[in-house]
Amino acid sequence: MKFLHTGDWHLGKKLGDFDLRQEQWDAFLKLVAIAKEEKVDAIVIAGDLYDSPRPNEDSVALLNRMLVQLNLEEKYPLLMINGNHDSAVRLNTGNQWYRLNHFYLNTRLEDAFDPVEIGDCQFFLVPYFKLAQAKIILIKIIKI
Repeated sequence: MKFLHTGDWHLGKKLGDFDLRQEQWDAFLKLVAIAKEEKVDAIVIAGDLYDSPRPNEDSVALLNRMLVQLNLEEKYPLLMINGNHDSAVRLNTGNQWYRLNHFYLNTRLEDAFDPVEIGDCQFFLVPYFKLAQAKIILIKIIKI
């Protein structure tokens, strides 16, 4: 299996007053070109999609456009997690229908133990988490 790993897109980031949206779109188009050239079987997006847990509308629209192109138009399976800059709740919206299109998004640590299987590979999607979340899950597993 061949997959492309990416992350830290930080959509919505500005350098002073300079908006990076066009540069981010250009980088995205290069990512698509690499995926096609390398004939990848899936794309892994490892968090920090947004630069803020409360992204502006333009950033949300840009991410949606990118994900639609990768998943629905180009037909790449997507394996995605949230990062510390992302709102897990906001990213998880729509998760129920994502899997119908081979878009696997995990924003909950307790779901990281269930692998996503693509071909003969298993992916464990471990999102950003805080230590307290891990302690709660370990207590449930160990049943202390």
